Amino acid sequence: MIGGNEVSRALDGAFRAALMLTGSTHAAEHAVLDGIAATEFESVVGDVFLLETVKAAIQQRSESPHQSEQPPSWLPLELRRLFLLDPVSRDCFVLRILLGLTPRACSGILQLTIEEAHQTLCAALEALPFLEAGNSSGTRSIPLEDRARPDEQKRLRHET
Repeated sequence: MIGGNEVSRALDGAFRAALMLTGSTHAAEHAVLDGIAATEFESVVGDVFLLETVKAAIQQRSESPHQSEQPPSWLPLELRRLFLLDPVSRDCFVLRILLGLTPRACSGILQLTIEEAHQTLCAALEALPFLEAGNSSGTRSIPLEDRARPDEQKRLRHET
């Protein structure tokens, strides 16, 4: 028998993951409901429920491109900064770093090769420190060429 605390923790974790993927409490709630519908209630505490909720959140976002991806203002600044990443980069970060999914699971959910998912995650990790969470336009605070090491700055100037 599944305990109430286990179910509560599973629902809370799935909701938080969906919120970080969608940026909307309404969409996150629907993703959790879709996750429940895709699994049996008995398996709500398992990985299958979380994976189904994550897939539903990503699917909802792709079906509603007009939906705002502005993070809730009550999220900590560090988490709001994630919403300045492009959606696929944020997805990679949430799935691999926040949820700890394997590279194979992440690439399968996002329909990327493992290498593409890895490169996207690396780019997100490199970009995050330079994004201004308070900037609603999502612009970078430091241009890419200014973040590069001096030897890379020369190469970047010649390529542009």
